[in-house]
Amino acid sequence: MKYWKQGFYDEPIDGSVEITEEHYQELLAGQSAGLLIAESQKGYPILAIYEPSIEEIRAHKLNELSLYDSSDMVNQFCIDNTHGWWNKATRVGLMNSIAIERASRRSETNIWLGDTLFVLPVKKAIDMLQQIELYALMCYNTTQGHINAINQLETKEEIEAYDFKTNYPGKLSFTG
Repeated sequence: MKYWKQGFYDEPIDGSVEITEEHYQELLAGQSAGLLIAESQKGYPILAIYEPSIEEIRAHKLNELSLYDSSDMVNQFCIDNTHGWWNKATRVGLMNSIAIERASRRSETNIWLGDTLFVLPVKKAIDMLQQIELYALMCYNTTQGHINAINQLETKEEIEAYDFKTNYPGKLSFTG
């Protein structure tokens, strides 16, 4: 025999209820299958389906959006079929370095995307970085709009059905 009082015990404790070994095993199997062990009004352990709150559903949807926003579904461009992404610090650093090269009257610059080197005209590299920065800004604004929309939804069903993968700009593709 097992005993229950907001948890399982091998020995009776004050206020516990006795349960059979068979019921104990059923409860554990149900829990392993994703059900919750809850308590009936009479204090007996029962299996229940977990119903998340609207705020838990909202937090989950916002987390999914955050993961999508930081994935290569959003953060990616390509140069001659080489795909990659530069974070904000890298983009700013590249722009500053290339501006210095331009001021020094250099005609070409080296840009790495992953482990691939591209030798580009300075003007083309600056134009590319400006386009990537504008793309990143459009993606940021799209993500913020989705966050705002999700936070304004009033039902669990609306939040669950909300498609945050829409309205992002098309990925950029450049030739070297």
